[in-house]
Amino acid sequence: MNHTTDQTGEVHLPPGPKGSWLPTIKLIRNPRQAMETWVRQYGDPFFLNALNGPVVVTGREDLIREIHGQDPNIYETFATQTVTPIIGSGSMLTLFGERHRRERRMMTPMFQGDRMKAYGASMQKTALHQIQLHQKKDTISTVELMTDISLDVIIRTIFGGDDEVLAERMFAASKKLMGRASASIFFSKRTHFSFFGLSPWDRWLAAKGELIGLLDEAIEHRQASSANQSQHDILAMLCKATYEDGQPMSREDIHSELLTFLFAGHETTALSMSWAIYHLHRNPETLTKLQLEIDELKECSTEELSNAVYLKAVIQETLRLNPILTEYIRKLREPLALGEYKLPAGMAIAPATVLAHYNPLVYSDPEKFKPERFLERSFSPFEYMPFGGGHRRCIGAAFASYEMAVVLGTLLREYQFELLETSEVVSKRRSVTMGPSSNIPVRVKKRASHETK
Repeated sequence: MNHTTDQTGEVHLPPGPKGSWLPTIKLIRNPRQAMETWVRQYGDPFFLNALNGPVVVTGREDLIREIHGQDPNIYETFATQTVTPIIGSGSMLTLFGERHRRERRMMTPMFQGDRMKAYGASMQKTALHQIQLHQKKDTISTVELMTDISLDVIIRTIFGGDDEVLAERMFAASKKLMGRASASIFFSKRTHFSFFGLSPWDRWLAAKGELIGLLDEAIEHRQASSANQSQHDILAMLCKATYEDGQPMSREDIHSELLTFLFAGHETTALSMSWAIYHLHRNPETLTKLQLEIDELKECSTEELSNAVYLKAVIQETLRLNPILTEYIRKLREPLALGEYKLPAGMAIAPATVLAHYNPLVYSDPEKFKPERFLERSFSPFEYMPFGGGHRRCIGAAFASYEMAVVLGTLLREYQFELLETSEVVSKRRSVTMGPSSNIPVRVKKRASHETK
């Protein structure tokens, strides 16, 4: 059985870097380099006194297995005081215990099975529409293209943007909000201060208020037309949803979940698709293999793309090589014995994706982009965890994987990308996420076999 609490109250923490400001700055600037350096200096796990609170970090498969195997009730969310003012108190990112389980039970069906597949046609249409808009420029930024595609998908399938004028306003407001999501406001509540409307926090709140106002317009439209059963977007389902006791979601909680989808689903998917384009064109043998698979599909339907074996492996390897979140954190509500260490209540623990995904004992030649590794064997959820793990694994994981398959498959079947980036692209901090250090400039043209379509 897994370790539970330590009844003696004894505390035995692993070693780690001193101070809080400098380690936090290093973690923001280059998390993988910082973590690998600390593992070499102090071992795995190591202790970090971050600005958001103390945390024990590990990339070891055996310890991650222990963390996932605990009773979920021993955990609560980390840095709630920092995140709640940003997203709201009704987000699954900040909930824990019974309220988290209740929210998750209600929302999980919205991202499963036929409901998710119903979005495929919209995803495919959006991808082709956006690339045509971006083709008006001689050089296309892959990151900007994928960001616009992913944001448009969220607005159409989640925010309920079926009205074109409202959808365009949501699109602009969402881009403004994401542009003001600096890393500082996510890593320290001390940055949440006003200064005559000019501070980063003031600018964030103004952009958030603008988007919330547009979401309210969409909510009111959905509630006024609740009898229309043809509305299948997530917002329509949230407006109709009730908990086990028959109570509907509050307006504020709907806001929180929609903002969560925006942050957890929009930029993360866009950055992963950008990385896929980069790696495929830096490794032309993988691109050739993938295009052969896609070209052999009879109709290139969304169902065929979602079941394409090598395309799935390309996506999996992209998520391994460039995890968008470097770690996921849980806070202990009671003491826990983890390996040889005894952690007190209030301590946070963080399985580090960026360490686990580069473990040479699990992944041979871990720096190499090699989709075939996912065809050769399966990896446990304690070795491979791009969407987190355990009872808090990202609820939209299947949605994101499905979107990536549909968008990448559609674009690579119809278009030829010429990579213009000559230097190596590396991971760089954006907000809470990691993304490419370059916008990955490309030229795009119709593939010869599809020019007449």
